[in-house]
Amino acid sequence: MKRGRVGMRLRGWLVLSLWLAGGAGAASSQREPAEAAVAHGNPSLTALVAGVRSEAARRQLPPKRFDLTLDARGAVARGEVTVSFAYPGPETVEGDFRLALPADAVVTGYALDIGGRLVDGVLVDRPQAKAVYEARVRQRIDPGLAEVTPEGTFRTRVFPIGPGGRTIRVRFAAPVGPEGLRMPIQLARPTEGWSIAVRSEGAEAAPTLVLPGRGVARMRAADGGFEARAQGGAEPLDGDLVLGPPALPDALASRHPTGERYLQLSGALPTGRAARPERVRIYWDRSRSRIGDRLEAELGVVARVLERWRPGAVEIVAFNSSAPVRFTAATPAAAVERLRGLRYRGGTSFEGLGGEGPADRCLLFSDGAATIDRAARFQPACPLDAVTSSAAADLGMLRHMAQAGGGRLHSLVGRDGNEVADAVVAMRPAVTGVADGAGRALPFVALPAEAGRWTVLARAPDAGGVSVSTTGGGRIARAVPADAPAFDGEGALLARDRLATLGATERRSDYVALSRRYSIASPSLSFLVLETPADYVQADIAPPANFPDEMRADYLQLLKAAETRRGEEREGRLALVVKQWGEQVAWWERRFDPPAPGSVKTAEGGGESIVVTGSRVRPQRGDAGAPPPPPPPPPPPPVMAPAPAAPEAVQDMVVAGQRRTAAAPDARPAVQIDAWQPDRPYLKALDAAPERFDAVFDEQERLHGSLPAFYLDVAEWLRRRGRTAEAVETVLAALETPSANEVTLGIVAARLERYGSIDRAVELRERHAALDPSRPQPRRLLALALAKRAAAGAAGARADLERAVALLGAVATEPLDARWAGIDMISLMEANALIPRLRRLGGRAELDPRLVKPLDADVRVVVDWTTDATDLDLWVDEPSGERAIYSHPRSRSGGHLSDDMTQGYGPEEYWIRRAPSGAFQVSANVFAADRLDPNGASLIAARIIRDWGRPTEREEAVDIELTGSDRGQRRIGRVVVR
Repeated sequence: MKRGRVGMRLRGWLVLSLWLAGGAGAASSQREPAEAAVAHGNPSLTALVAGVRSEAARRQLPPKRFDLTLDARGAVARGEVTVSFAYPGPETVEGDFRLALPADAVVTGYALDIGGRLVDGVLVDRPQAKAVYEARVRQRIDPGLAEVTPEGTFRTRVFPIGPGGRTIRVRFAAPVGPEGLRMPIQLARPTEGWSIAVRSEGAEAAPTLVLPGRGVARMRAADGGFEARAQGGAEPLDGDLVLGPPALPDALASRHPTGERYLQLSGALPTGRAARPERVRIYWDRSRSRIGDRLEAELGVVARVLERWRPGAVEIVAFNSSAPVRFTAATPAAAVERLRGLRYRGGTSFEGLGGEGPADRCLLFSDGAATIDRAARFQPACPLDAVTSSAAADLGMLRHMAQAGGGRLHSLVGRDGNEVADAVVAMRPAVTGVADGAGRALPFVALPAEAGRWTVLARAPDAGGVSVSTTGGGRIARAVPADAPAFDGEGALLARDRLATLGATERRSDYVALSRRYSIASPSLSFLVLETPADYVQADIAPPANFPDEMRADYLQLLKAAETRRGEEREGRLALVVKQWGEQVAWWERRFDPPAPGSVKTAEGGGESIVVTGSRVRPQRGDAGAPPPPPPPPPPPPVMAPAPAAPEAVQDMVVAGQRRTAAAPDARPAVQIDAWQPDRPYLKALDAAPERFDAVFDEQERLHGSLPAFYLDVAEWLRRRGRTAEAVETVLAALETPSANEVTLGIVAARLERYGSIDRAVELRERHAALDPSRPQPRRLLALALAKRAAAGAAGARADLERAVALLGAVATEPLDARWAGIDMISLMEANALIPRLRRLGGRAELDPRLVKPLDADVRVVVDWTTDATDLDLWVDEPSGERAIYSHPRSRSGGHLSDDMTQGYGPEEYWIRRAPSGAFQVSANVFAADRLDPNGASLIAARIIRDWGRPTEREEAVDIELTGSDRGQRRIGRVVVR
């Protein structure tokens, strides 16, 4: 914060953000829990002394108490782990909690102790939860940040942990497959003891049970089921808890807490020998995300399957975010060699697949996680089996794809390739649908089952029995049991499967509603625990069901007062915006007599010049600007700095030209930008041997390809050489890096706009806005992308402009957090620039008439930045020597500087309607650069625009990296008006 600023004081927030990298709510599927998760025990809590993330600062906290309850009904189990840890030290520390979950588990709840009482988390959008966490860490106030890793480990960062320790509770649901349910447990002498309780209902015989380190335990008949209990004192627990597969009846029913009924159906598959396929098609994902997969194991499956089938024709479709590549192979060996020679580039997209015509059998090799073109639906005209070797695969989507074609999903994680090949070749009949008595389809999910049998979960019909369809036209009738005990496991697994088809952003309202209805965390929704009733009111979130009654009463009282206050704020908001806009219009209409050049002393000293990255942008009428910059990699390695936004840039960006007036629209100034070359080792390697691009790229990717910056830099290198299609493919690979997040979406969208891939840019902007609805910036940037698409003459230009104006108007007029003061006037400036073109297309602007007044300008500068805790100011030194600065926002020449934003993202804006002759120096003064963003250093995205709002409008865009130690003035560029 700069001098005289007082930060907003927020207290008592605990953020439990589940980042589920393996599909909607899925921890994993068909895989063993990660060995790494139990390296220090399972569960474990590691203290980070003084917040330092190094091995020397780590301390393993001893467990005090461990309790596990496992309640299985048929082929589904729900579990609850409650664990307390002691902390012997006197200081307060941050902790890293980990818990390896059973295979294919979905997390359905998370709680943390607040004042000695466990409080459940509620689901909120992940960016909001993440922002709260980071703010609390900076303020040293209770947060916790959690995720489920691709390997199936639940992980959370918890702060604070004091001498009293912490208690954590995790709930989950998981299938009990043909190999049973396995959960590793490794505890070193919990001082207050441990307990394990396991119960199984709906099984025709007692399943086997193995307790960790204690061998087989007897499951005794009790209350219509089978159960076993064990407990101990301060003694170690070390081994796997294994619940064996149940002997299932034909049908089981249960009732979810929502009142819905669910079914577990099972039986023997029809017998029969599948015909040898004559025509086989292989869909092979060649995107960047496949680099870490077991590709040789997948190729082994291809070889074994084709050798046994010996089809007459093998067609291969290799796909990524570029156009699919199709070729044929005469022999199994030829097919494997063609696949082995593929290079893995770009993002994952299923666009353009499925129209190849019929085939006897199809195989899909992919992780199933589309990063672009997510509205595309892959529905090939053939029975489809999906094979994946990725521990981070979107198993829900892959299962759906296979299930729709009467095939199955096969995972190579923890399985032998021969076993998978045998399962593919066998082509046993599979369940293709479940319907009620009237033939109406019911939602269903197939579970793994032993050879020759099938098991599915399905929503129960309102009345009557069900019919199960299998491949080959078979039908199996099942009656619905009248007895339906309370159980929520099937509902959670079916809801997770449904979430995979909704997409996290494409049908956002449905996605959020379904997640909250069944309490399922996902890649975009996070559990949030708040400490006080006031915290829930402030966050506009309803407290959990187990919120204490006395605190709920306080919450309701505070909520009523807050709703009254919000209503008053909404009424006063529009009046305030109208007043402020009127003041801005009055400033724009005012005539100024500029001081002589150099006659005004600069308020503060000049700063150093730095090399900035930049790109030439050719804005068209209606183009309201460029979005945020590319993501920087995490420090410390300086060579891994963030990517340039575009090829040409300089220390001083000079826009030489004449002053614009309405009477002289044809006087077009020249735009001059000097050459720029970033200091990146991989770009130097490419420059040294451009003719060997593929080989050099592969070498450098192995060294630097874990970070978005590598792909962003190389994409620019390609674009500068006219290889735009390859640049688009390369920049999309940044979305598939481990550190990619919501910020990365915006950064890649900005690049796609610059590369002319505007539809995909809009898709990413839509996704970012849906994932981060609490901030106005993503909606504003979406509006600008829509305006750019409309300016390009795309079909639907009128609809795009109408929506862009509506979005900008909403950003301007809706109640606004004080942190974002100033974005309202900037958005109105941009909305008004679009209205004339919208009217020419016959459209209508949904904006209060008092706010409609296009304001053109000789010079306009806008800066945005990529991180929350970065505090910077836009400075403009005018030809007179006068500086427009946050403490002096109006100049004697007519310069107008927007409100100062001190807590991240921007935007800030400077404009002058009638610019005097001379040089305008544009700088950013940095007070604090964010140190917590996982993408690394912050980036400033600056746009310097001449002739804003006029037919001759044009702009320059530059990106500037800010490291955590950056302070003071950073030069952006200069505009020379002659």
